Amino acid sequence: MKSKLLSFSMAAALSATLALGIVGCSQMYHSNANAPQISVHSEHNSVQVGETVWIRATTMNLTNSSIKWKVSPTTATLTPDNSRGDQYAKFSATQPGGYMIKAYAKTGDGQWVTSRTSITVISTGNQ
Repeated sequence: MKSKLLSFSMAAALSATLALGIVGCSQMYHSNANAPQISVHSEHNSVQVGETVWIRATTMNLTNSSIKWKVSPTTATLTPDNSRGDQYAKFSATQPGGYMIKAYAKTGDGQWVTSRTSITVISTGNQ
C-alpha cells in the first residue's frame, strides 16, 4: 500500500510539473500584432474548367513590397493585375483537379511572408 501511495504521489507531482511546463510554454508565445502579414482570399473554393476567378492578397505592415504569385500544378494560369498593385490575380485552369495558389512578399528586413489558398476545378457540367 505504501508503494502505491508513493507511486501515486510521484505520478501526481510529475503530472503537475508537466502541466506547469505546458502552461508556461503557451504563455510564453505572443503574436506580434505589428509583424508583416499577407493573406490570400478567393470568393470561390470550386470553379469549372475554363472559368476565371479573382484571387486577392491582403497585406498588413508591409510597405513598398510587391506581391509575387505562384500556382501549382502549372496546368493553371495565374495572372497578376498590375493596375491594382499586384494585390489581385486572375486564376483559370484547363484541367480539373486541386490547385494551390500562393502569394508572397518580401519584408523590409529581407524575410518573406507567405499565404496560400486552394481551389478545386471541376469538369464542365459536374456539380
